[in-house]
Amino acid sequence: MVIREMNYLDVERVRMIAADTWRDTYTSFIPAEIQDKVLKEAYSNEAMDNRFKSSINLVAESNGVMMGYAFFSGDKDVFLESIYLHPNYQGKGVGKCLLETGLSKFKEADSISLTVYKGNRNISFYEKEGFQVVKENKSDFFGHPVTFILMKKHLHQ
Repeated sequence: MVIREMNYLDVERVRMIAADTWRDTYTSFIPAEIQDKVLKEAYSNEAMDNRFKSSINLVAESNGVMMGYAFFSGDKDVFLESIYLHPNYQGKGVGKCLLETGLSKFKEADSISLTVYKGNRNISFYEKEGFQVVKENKSDFFGHPVTFILMKKHLHQ
């Protein structure tokens, strides 16, 4: 497996992984039409251009097949914007490698935080990696109610 910086040639594959992962993870509690709207906005050309300017974007590959990706931003307080693995590659250590590689880019970081949707079965992954729940926030996606969980991990105890 190789973890490398994402480039513009990767964008379409990242969009496909995002869509496949969203369908697999969120279909039971976020309607497909809401998922489509969120994905269209979050992975638009403009949003991706902004990520290339302001984030560290990594992809995980094996034998030329992209398995997942992660977007990180910040400096002392790192924010894990996204970490998605295609359903075929979940539970195989790919997420852990993406997380560790991303954190290695932030040598002076004190903490890393993320938000995850309540009901996401992958919350246990973050807990195993040492993240703790900070708070829950109710919000909505295009009129559909969702609850976000803010999780944080301190890097220097």
